Amino acid sequence: MAHYQYTAFSNTGQKVTGVIEALSPQAATQKLKTQNLYVREIREDSAKRDRELFPFLSAFLYRIKRKETGIFSRQLGTLLGAGIPLNEALSDISEQTENPHLRKIVQEMKQQVIEGKSLSEAIKQHANVFPPVYESMIRVGEATGNYEPTLKRLADLEERNEELKAKAITAMIYPGFMLVISVAVVFFLMTSVVPQLSDLFSGFKAELPLITRVVIGLSGFFSAFWYVMILAIFGGIYAFVRYRKTKEGKMKSDRMIMKIPFFGSLLRRIQVGLFCRNMGILIESQVPLLDALKIVSATVTNSIFVEELTIASQQIKEGSSLRESLKNSVILPQMARGMIAAGESTDRLAELMIKAAEIMESEVDSAVRRMTQSLEPIMIVFLGGIVAAIMAAVMLPMYKMTEYIK
Repeated sequence: MAHYQYTAFSNTGQKVTGVIEALSPQAATQKLKTQNLYVREIREDSAKRDRELFPFLSAFLYRIKRKETGIFSRQLGTLLGAGIPLNEALSDISEQTENPHLRKIVQEMKQQVIEGKSLSEAIKQHANVFPPVYESMIRVGEATGNYEPTLKRLADLEERNEELKAKAITAMIYPGFMLVISVAVVFFLMTSVVPQLSDLFSGFKAELPLITRVVIGLSGFFSAFWYVMILAIFGGIYAFVRYRKTKEGKMKSDRMIMKIPFFGSLLRRIQVGLFCRNMGILIESQVPLLDALKIVSATVTNSIFVEELTIASQQIKEGSSLRESLKNSVILPQMARGMIAAGESTDRLAELMIKAAEIMESEVDSAVRRMTQSLEPIMIVFLGGIVAAIMAAVMLPMYKMTEYIK
């Protein structure tokens, strides 16, 4: 079936726009007539077609941020809490949504609701935009007949998860940026500045100091094999990315990343923070424990942690508690395991898992702050050392030359 964008009018003359799924434009028009909507304009949804034909490109062109889905959840919860019918609430939100791709998705959801589907079923049709946690929590809201608190929790969850992921990106980008700057400076000095020293001292009859010979030798290597070094760097990155796509490669590389000083522990805290908050929110929303674990496993990116959660799910099916199934986890710190144990003992599991998430998020904040504060002086010392070495390579021969002339 194809998707069609339409503009139509109701019996009362009200203009209605949206997206409908049908076999042809004629079938779409007939479908709308059964809903007492009279079509003025209808055309195939080109954005939907492009997303299906070019999935890689669409990841960039049709990207919907988690912040935007969080705003959608909060708006929908507020409107439904005010007593506005679901299809009208979705219509109002689609008119206010700035992102054209999210707007079309909301219009599709509205059409599906008009056709008799529940909100959770409509959400499930857009799993590439709304993660599995949406469908499960909204289904619980439908069972209780109270959407507002569920949608508010989802909005809060999206905002907190987005903040945590932004910190993870900062933790990766900032060191990478500093490294690129350092490499660029070293490359410029070795290929542009130092070769001039080689020409300057080529006629120097006395033996050059060791540091001068080393710097000139490195410069010659850089100048002669710079293209080989660039190919080696990009080839290494490509090989690593391909290797990570295999199950064995992802497991081994994740284990290696976790052992990197500072960076590994930071990523571990981020994973634990996301796990604890998502689990806490799902349990608070009355989602069964096994379903919650399955949903959260899909949001975890560390393959070691995914394996631990898979084993934990199996043990819970066999009668174990959550704390027993995760007691040997190498990812969860003692604090988080203690919170889970206390939560199960006192029947406050959701509350204490959210508390554990807050502690992890606070530790991530502190770690990122320390990293940005400590990297700058380290890079200054590093670059200063390189400049000092080059200065020494220049000044020592000149000093020797002066002594020789005397």
